[in-house]
Amino acid sequence: MPFATVGDVKINYTVQGSGDWLVMIGGYASGNWQSWGPQLTEFAKSFKVLALDNRGIGDSDVPDYPYTTLMMAHDTIGVMDQLGIERAHFFGKSLGGNIGQWIAIEQPRRVRSLVATSTFAKPDMRRHNMVNWWMATAQGAGYEKLFPGLMTYFYTAEYYDANIESINRTVANLIAAKRPIKGFLHMGDSILTHDTWDRIGEIKAPTLLMGGEEDIITPPRHMVEMAKRMPNAEARMFPKTLHGFMVERPDAVAMIPEFFRQH
Repeated sequence: MPFATVGDVKINYTVQGSGDWLVMIGGYASGNWQSWGPQLTEFAKSFKVLALDNRGIGDSDVPDYPYTTLMMAHDTIGVMDQLGIERAHFFGKSLGGNIGQWIAIEQPRRVRSLVATSTFAKPDMRRHNMVNWWMATAQGAGYEKLFPGLMTYFYTAEYYDANIESINRTVANLIAAKRPIKGFLHMGDSILTHDTWDRIGEIKAPTLLMGGEEDIITPPRHMVEMAKRMPNAEARMFPKTLHGFMVERPDAVAMIPEFFRQH
């Protein structure tokens, strides 16, 4: 498995496909590149895809101090540097979208376009308490208790009841991932402290923000307000979906490569 050393942290990554570069950055629960599953395979049919294990999960190092989204943005840029990737499209989901914001702010010339799904740009107290509860549950009761409950935040009741076997497989994969508890807690810190609100207007790259209209983790109204602060952004929210809108609305996923091809 290939690694890139960024500062004093080893980052595991994979490169798949051919074409224009696309960097895929995973979320909090899905920060290991394998969690992209069939989506990575599909995107690799049209793009040369770089996907990472974020620090704290998978085969990347797990440094024992609080992480920030800016820190993880520097990890991503460092891997790109070592692979000689000058510019790329970026697709970040949830926490990965937050990381993508910093890349577009700090290294604008590297970003051809950005898609950020289920993302946010400033703290709010409900999400703060929610994430603290996830962290405490993982530490106190284990992933076997956390992830079945977490999935109830992701899907509508109708989809959940009709697809329980598929959801149970997702839960099993989340539990089985290489996820040291200290890495999970430190990644949680990066969510609690993420704040680009006063700087997202600096993101000039073409940007598509996407989310579910009923998402309580990353509320859609906030993403719409984010897009208004950015000079070249649009927001697309999908009715009757939550944080896992891309599972319930595969047509939303199909919009992403089309957006990249326009830029």
